[in-house]
Amino acid sequence: APDFTVAVKIFPCEEYSSWKNESQIFRDASLKHESVLQFLTAEDRGSGPRKEYWLITAYHRRGNLKDYLSRHILSWIDLQKMAGSLVNGVAHLHSDYNACGRPKIPIAHRDIKSTNILVKSEWECVICDFGIALKLDPSLTADDFANSGQVGTARYMAPEVLESRVNLEDLESFKQMDVYSMALVLWELASRCEVVGEVKSYELPFGSKVQEQPCVDTMRDIVLHGRGRPEIPCNWLVHQGMRFLCDTITECWDHDPEARLTAHCVAERFNLMAQMDCDDILNNNTDNEGSKTSHVS
Repeated sequence: APDFTVAVKIFPCEEYSSWKNESQIFRDASLKHESVLQFLTAEDRGSGPRKEYWLITAYHRRGNLKDYLSRHILSWIDLQKMAGSLVNGVAHLHSDYNACGRPKIPIAHRDIKSTNILVKSEWECVICDFGIALKLDPSLTADDFANSGQVGTARYMAPEVLESRVNLEDLESFKQMDVYSMALVLWELASRCEVVGEVKSYELPFGSKVQEQPCVDTMRDIVLHGRGRPEIPCNWLVHQGMRFLCDTITECWDHDPEARLTAHCVAERFNLMAQMDCDDILNNNTDNEGSKTSHVS
């Protein structure tokens, strides 16, 4: 068999539960998708206090999205492909069906952020790190989800998570939190796209307002009490496609979880955006043809 490089994620003894959760999620065949990190195997190594738990996956040399964005400026096409693949991945996790139309249990990732997304090829992303992901099994009760409140990374936490007011009775709540976090990542992608004019150096969401690893209290002040969101400057709205994307982002980080778009709806919007671009190209071509003929006459 040909050699190929794999990635090995090593969990120490004390992180056993995270390894167990991630490997159980990965082992479910219905998770497979081009926008989800490809799982190969999970195993334990050694014994006693030095025992380690390994998770072996596909390797992506371009690294995580945060590092990639800090080094690269994106064209509009790059942005569409990268953001579109992320959105398709989240929509797949949240879906009741796999790609073949077979029923599956939806999954909430619960820690979507640019360091938990890898850049697969030039313009495609894969979602990784399912250590705190949750299977949204309808047969489970609110009690089963009782310890599922405030988890994840404070910077990317939705207002209702910061407030510890998640409706555990409704499994859609967990998807709504993911959509909020996804909106922040879409903003990061948009901030590095050349169609906005002058592209500023890469910054995390709320980058200028908080320290490297802000605590829950800090984020509560900004997001919950101040209703703050990352800035969308006017020059982002000049480009038609970017304006459409920014509208989508704004609807995904709405303060009211019920008002947010679903990941599936966002995926449909990306299809529409690609279609709009195709129509523009066709229209421009026909305009050019027209101008050529008139010039000749």
